[in-house]
Amino acid sequence: MKKVTSLNDKTLIFGNGPCAHYIAEDLLTTGADIVIATIDKACDFSPSVDSGSVEILTDTRLVSCRGSVGNFRILAAQDNKDITRTVAGIIIAEEDQRKPNFSLYGLKASPYIITLSQAKELLLDSSHEQSIFSKAKKAVFLTGLVKESHPAIAEEIMQFSLRLQSDFNLQIYILTNNLKVAANGLEVLYRETKKAGAVYIKFTDTRPEIHSESNGSIQIEFIDEITLKNFRLTPDVTIVDETIVPSDYAADLSRILGVDTDSDGFVQTDNVHRFAVSTNRKGIMVAGPSRSIQAYGEQITDAVNASLASAELIAGLQIVPEDRAKIDKGQCIRCLTCYRLCPYRAITLNTRVVVEPGACERCGICAAQCPRGAIYIKDLEPESISNQMATGYGLQEEDTFMPFLVAFCCSRSAVQARELARCMGHELPSGLKVIEVPCSGSISFDHLFAAFEKNADGVLVLTCHEGNCHSESGNIYARQTVDQITDKFSKIGFEKERIAIQTFASNMGTEFAEMVNRFEANIQKLGPSRLKK
Repeated sequence: MKKVTSLNDKTLIFGNGPCAHYIAEDLLTTGADIVIATIDKACDFSPSVDSGSVEILTDTRLVSCRGSVGNFRILAAQDNKDITRTVAGIIIAEEDQRKPNFSLYGLKASPYIITLSQAKELLLDSSHEQSIFSKAKKAVFLTGLVKESHPAIAEEIMQFSLRLQSDFNLQIYILTNNLKVAANGLEVLYRETKKAGAVYIKFTDTRPEIHSESNGSIQIEFIDEITLKNFRLTPDVTIVDETIVPSDYAADLSRILGVDTDSDGFVQTDNVHRFAVSTNRKGIMVAGPSRSIQAYGEQITDAVNASLASAELIAGLQIVPEDRAKIDKGQCIRCLTCYRLCPYRAITLNTRVVVEPGACERCGICAAQCPRGAIYIKDLEPESISNQMATGYGLQEEDTFMPFLVAFCCSRSAVQARELARCMGHELPSGLKVIEVPCSGSISFDHLFAAFEKNADGVLVLTCHEGNCHSESGNIYARQTVDQITDKFSKIGFEKERIAIQTFASNMGTEFAEMVNRFEANIQKLGPSRLKK
């Protein structure tokens, strides 16, 4: 480890909503220095403490980001002028955006047909006594009738329901298919709305018929699935649910910062190894509506996690690890394979290709995929791995064959599954040698050939399930490597069954034991490897 004597300790927060402001307030109480950047023309953040310093940049849009954790170099545009800042860490806390679902119900917006967001604005208006609610007697909420809604939407609907009942004495009807009340406190809220008089009408096999009237209101006809009777509703106000999606600017931020997104575009993949607010880039965190669809309480929890992670990050930057990837300048031909493949964006381009040690996670993908073997990672090079493999297994007394098996196991999944199998009392092959690696993506041809050169009768590559790899794609590269080497084995007449790949989760102790014992049985049928010395 190497000690850092000087260090930038500023944190940059992108956002201008409750989550971003809570993070800023929390960091300031710790004495941190922060920068808030928003694309909005104004920012209403007003800190209640003066422990740390705060700089607010309004009408500011990110242009580029270079460097890595502890030294992010930011270029942004503010009022047609370029500004630069250097920060230690970045937190993305942009607000989400709402898309009204009028088209799902065959409706168009009118003074009597509004969205949840519009309803919220009307309730927050100081002159709401003059709003449409003051003249109404019945209000209908439409939610989840065509496609699944979300607990955050259900919470808002139920809260609005209570407010409309208490402030305007409205009769509330909530028409839904599958009401999402799985989040904390929603069952209690559901019972509270029913006690206050809200009527829930659920549709499972049918949908209500919704007809638009000439005056902009609607008429709803349906058959009640419990009583099987026909009903007609003529609400004075209809409130339509919304689809929550990431903001367009959050998508721009993820692209510029090199942060992975999920299938819906939120700034974090659905990866079990992404703890709370972390992303694939060390030093870049994401919280609240930028990370997923969240109710207000969940956003505050995220804000607390983000501020804690930021404080821990700043403290951890005092030490730079020295066991990270290193590039041999004499061997590197600048093919940029490592630059393209690094899932953590730890490879930067200056006058030459450089590894940012603070950002490197030692996944080994760069070293395994480098066509020149120009990248070195301490304890992961083929020679070091080879030295971990015991020799001497093979023919035992009186022709008893005990296969020598080498299993390359991901430290986050298969290694833990092996330990769980032991704790559960499962019997494992006595000739099994487990080689722990930080990611299966670090396994190269050289590692696999080294195992056979050390007299292995069979080789296993045990990795994470697809979509759950900490390096996102390490397991995919591992499978490609195994597929290529088995193809070569087939062509030269060597049994391809001597090498296999399998995915595991850390809680699959029984499955681990079953798999390795089954593999041992297959190798026993094949007999000793012809490559044994």
